[in-house]
Amino acid sequence: MSCKVNAFFISSKLKINSFIFTMPQGFVIFVFCFKNVFNCYFDIKMGKNIVFLCLILFTGSCSRNSFDVDISGINLKLEIKRFDHELFSTPLDSLDEKIPYLRNEYKDFLPLFNYKIINIGSSENPGYADLLKSFVTDYSIYNIYTRTSEVFPRLDNLQKELETAFRYYLYYFPEKTVPEIVTYISGFNQSVVTAENMVGISLDKYLGENEELYNRVNPPFPQYMRAQMRSEKIVPDCMRAWGSTEFEFGNPSNNLINNMIYEGKIMYFVKAMMPFAPDTLLWGFSSQQLKFCEANEEQMWTYLVENKLLFNAEKFTVSKYIIDGPFTKDFGQNSPARAAVWLGYHIVSSYAKYNNLQFQEVLHETNYQKMLNLSKYNP
Repeated sequence: MSCKVNAFFISSKLKINSFIFTMPQGFVIFVFCFKNVFNCYFDIKMGKNIVFLCLILFTGSCSRNSFDVDISGINLKLEIKRFDHELFSTPLDSLDEKIPYLRNEYKDFLPLFNYKIINIGSSENPGYADLLKSFVTDYSIYNIYTRTSEVFPRLDNLQKELETAFRYYLYYFPEKTVPEIVTYISGFNQSVVTAENMVGISLDKYLGENEELYNRVNPPFPQYMRAQMRSEKIVPDCMRAWGSTEFEFGNPSNNLINNMIYEGKIMYFVKAMMPFAPDTLLWGFSSQQLKFCEANEEQMWTYLVENKLLFNAEKFTVSKYIIDGPFTKDFGQNSPARAAVWLGYHIVSSYAKYNNLQFQEVLHETNYQKMLNLSKYNP
């Protein structure tokens, strides 16, 4: 079992008074000739010529969402299993007896919870029950659980959103199995964990940007992290984590460009799973940060090329361009963190477009140099 903690453009023809106007790609031009329609004319004294008033409106680039596919025939009833409630609602004097049930009911999740999240070891150990009791009775942990239950008394909306995302998943991968969804309390550790058939969600990491509990940790969560700690980010984070689990890196060369394209490919997956979600939500960028990327795509790419960074495999160099943070240092404080991944996403999109590839083919490709070469990427 593998485990991780983790335009279309349109051209139009308008026929007006027997003239055909062919519009340039990317624009729709509406030409309204007001002759005999609105009786709008000017009587010019010299020659009394009739000047026809035409209004040309440029609507801008009108793009089609390539991930807008029909999932109406895909039925899915997804259940969210609340391990958090099961654990904390069990009376302490019954917890020993509950452990065999938890072990059976949460086969994939419990080992992750024990080893990767609260680090108390195997549930088979003789002292496991006491360690688990210490966790649930810890003052801070119990306060976190209480507050989380107030924020998330029910998960109906989350269930519907996850169902929709995984219906898109089944559209592209009908042979796949939808993972089990489990919620838990981590004590502000990992937001999402995954195993081969499971996605775990630490609800206490999504209490809201202004949650007072986030100020009480030492040190307090920085603002750039708090901005992502809201319920709206749960589904994008889950799909990103699941994409990373299903489509692993798979390339021996761990340089910057390979990581940019791989992470961009995972975001390409997330976009397909949530095709109508705004990019600011999917990427965790502010609107100003997204505008920065759009306005400075060429400059960012040129910087990486001219400074010979694309094929740099130094861990520190790779990390500073692809991990979360307040901004990307080399691109300035107005840039978002992971701006290089945003470039990678556009390389992947270009690769898919220019090679007329199916979505599944793109996701399974791990030759990132090939993807770059065939993408014709030139911002």
